[in-house]
Amino acid sequence: MPQALKKFITIDDDILGGTPVIKGTRIPIERLWELIKQGDSPDDLIKSYPHVEAKKIQFLIAYLMEAGLDAFTQFQTSKK
Repeated sequence: MPQALKKFITIDDDILGGTPVIKGTRIPIERLWELIKQGDSPDDLIKSYPHVEAKKIQFLIAYLMEAGLDAFTQFQTSKK
């Protein structure tokens, strides 16, 4: 996972049992991925989560679209 991505993601056992979430929230990264696959646009997600900085959502979407959730999940598994 790129170093820049770590600024936007938290993995903490005390937050949703260690599920990767958008930093400063309890929104799982996997939820973003599911919404993208269902056809939500970045603007839809920004409207759905107005309390999250737009740049966080945009960066995470860009990463997930390029690398896919599989690459992210592999990183997460190797970290534990």
